[in-house]
Amino acid sequence: MIITIIKRLHIKLYFFLAILLVLSIRTYSQSSTPEQLLSDLIKIKSITGNEKKVGIFLSEYCKNQGLHITTFTDNDSSFNFAASIYPLSSLKPNIIFMSHLDVVSEGESSDWKYPPFSGEIADSCIWGRGAIDCKGLATMQIQSILENIPDSLSKELAYNITFLAVSGEEEGGLSGASIISNYHIADLNPVVIFGEGGSGLANFIPSYPEQVVFGISVAEKKALWLKLEARNKTYGHGAAPPELYANKRLLRALIKLLDEKRLIKFGKVARQMFREIGKMEGGIKGFVISHIYWDVFWPLVKKYFDEGEIMHILVYNTFVITNIYNPDIVTNKIADKAYATLDCRLLPETNSKKFIKKIENVVGPKINVSVIAESPGAEPSEDKTIFFKNMEKALTSEYPGSKTVPILFPATTDNNYFRQQNIPVYGILPIVFDQELIESVHNINERIKVEDLYKGINVYSTFIQSMINPEGKTKRKFRLINSKQNKQE
Repeated sequence: MIITIIKRLHIKLYFFLAILLVLSIRTYSQSSTPEQLLSDLIKIKSITGNEKKVGIFLSEYCKNQGLHITTFTDNDSSFNFAASIYPLSSLKPNIIFMSHLDVVSEGESSDWKYPPFSGEIADSCIWGRGAIDCKGLATMQIQSILENIPDSLSKELAYNITFLAVSGEEEGGLSGASIISNYHIADLNPVVIFGEGGSGLANFIPSYPEQVVFGISVAEKKALWLKLEARNKTYGHGAAPPELYANKRLLRALIKLLDEKRLIKFGKVARQMFREIGKMEGGIKGFVISHIYWDVFWPLVKKYFDEGEIMHILVYNTFVITNIYNPDIVTNKIADKAYATLDCRLLPETNSKKFIKKIENVVGPKINVSVIAESPGAEPSEDKTIFFKNMEKALTSEYPGSKTVPILFPATTDNNYFRQQNIPVYGILPIVFDQELIESVHNINERIKVEDLYKGINVYSTFIQSMINPEGKTKRKFRLINSKQNKQE
């Protein structure tokens, strides 16, 4: 009997010490604010192919805060790890938040207001390459998990909660998400994945321009990168041009491609999105929006889908000529080979082989078309799941009065690698974008508002609480406390 009592006291003491340990870790965590963490991440120049340094920094940070680290690959160009509340060996059903470690290059540094890898905290923002894409999202996700560590000690959670960091997203995901989805799915045991994707926008509903609407992406376009090659065995001096030469042949083919008429396609997700927007609009105008794909309404709405309009990319396969070049450039020499690269973005319903065949038919047999790279295609994720609904509630909690719709994301991310595995995947950066912030992504002066960073943390934390404590009250929201930003203001 006495031995039993001692054992129970020992267990309680161990439990008490464990809580003290976590609380001490959390106290240490608060000394480094989320904006400072993001600033530190931006300072590490992790252009694609150089992710290891930032990966080690972030995995060590997560480990020091009490998370369990699993490193999947450990190379300069392929550093992928998971940071989870419980060890992955527990094989608990896993809610995964995914972000990528790599960023695109900074461009011309002198054009930036603050140096692109300074992580400057100024003017109510954190500045630098990756502030939005995708280190800002990573900071939100990690901090929301850390906020919920104490719950895993006070009770056994039904889910594991994991942050997944991957490499190489900006160049197709072959060094990151492709490896994880093909070889480590069993280790992760995911029930849902939240990655990058949609966000909040105003001016989405015609009659209610102030209404904020969050688009949670359930599908995305597929990237298809093509190379066009023209050859003419015509060597010669630029002063005596032949009738036809490689550059001329290639340019003619590209002009034909640009002039080719394309067909509009309202896919499953696009139709659903317009139905939801139509309900929000209401009235006759709402009816038209809900049935926007009807031919009878096309003369009324066609202008909203013209090239350059935001709706255009949701219903058309698009391509951009990203490069035109010769293998060697001498001003007075006529090159015998000419190349162009196309960045094509295909709707989920599009067959890649048929699309390439159409390109070949337009440019003609004298132009060789080859595939440089292709991202995976996948069926859309369902929006009726508890995960989608609870994220919708979390967004409404932080942004009262906001609306949510499932959307087709017009860009390409790592998400489809996991949708291919029949895992529900949703893309959401839970902040409200204005046009200026949208234009800063992959551009100069990329930045995120400090307030938005905290709002994003709150959204993800509220979502976690809804999954691990569905009947209870959610925690207090994470606010700007003792932050450098407050001191400035």
